Amino acid sequence: MLSFKPEMTPEEAEVVLRKIWPGEVTAVEPIDEGEISRVYRFRDGNRGYVVHFNRDGERVEKEKRLFDALGPAGVPIPKIVDAGRAGVLHYTIAEQAAGQSIARYDEADQLRVLPDLIGRFAAIGRVPVAGTRGFGTIGPNGEGLHASWADFLAAQFSEAQSGFWQGWHDLFRDSFLERSVYDELYAEMMSLAAYSPAERSLVHGDFHLGNMLAEGPSVTAIIDWEMAMYGDFVFDLATMHLWYPHLRFPERVREAWASEGRDIPKFEERMRCYRLFKGLDGLRFYAKQGHREAYDFIKREMTAGKR
Repeated sequence: MLSFKPEMTPEEAEVVLRKIWPGEVTAVEPIDEGEISRVYRFRDGNRGYVVHFNRDGERVEKEKRLFDALGPAGVPIPKIVDAGRAGVLHYTIAEQAAGQSIARYDEADQLRVLPDLIGRFAAIGRVPVAGTRGFGTIGPNGEGLHASWADFLAAQFSEAQSGFWQGWHDLFRDSFLERSVYDELYAEMMSLAAYSPAERSLVHGDFHLGNMLAEGPSVTAIIDWEMAMYGDFVFDLATMHLWYPHLRFPERVREAWASEGRDIPKFEERMRCYRLFKGLDGLRFYAKQGHREAYDFIKREMTAGKR
């Protein structure tokens, strides 16, 4: 399978870190995290840090801006202590949060952390967005890049794109990506987008247990905000459900909010819409990566009950 992360060994990372970090650099270890950034942990004395290397400088500015907004709102996010450029790569260095990835917990421990995670999810929705404009992907200036949420959804799958997805329609010819399956699911997604609310919320964009740390039943950090956007918070619920359906996280959030007198209108339609979005993105990603097993899993999830 292809990897889209920068090519870098732990030894090479240590050499770079010794050039950019003013203190001691020891115990450099890779973290298998994300699909785009190369991530390592290291120590300086008794303090631990995590460094992300990637090719996109705009992500660095975005992460710094989000840190300033998330901390005061009660969303646990590791403090960024340095950011810059090392050769052709950009980097951020953050304090290492306590605990471990919730994805590594067994199911019983995952269930024990869910009440706190529901509270943290609600805190993300309370982050003020009134001083910003736009929908979809957040640019380095803190503004959404699209005029509407539906525009954002559609734009992610347009044929004319730059960067990572430039020329992605060639996958219909050069890989196992199936045009008929893709077109059918895309049409359904755009039809369901009409049920999305006009109100904007901060959306993590890749909200799953692999991007969350916990210690015991308490969430200690929500990480990897590279895909953060403004739009419908149900997007994050759909992402979680796609990878961890057995936890019933969307239903648990809905039940918790209902007990407080809060409703989520058109819940099922919005859930299906964003599950389709994540599924469509997953289909083309795994086709590009050549990961047939993951592709087939996503396809089964998206088409279950339709044929």
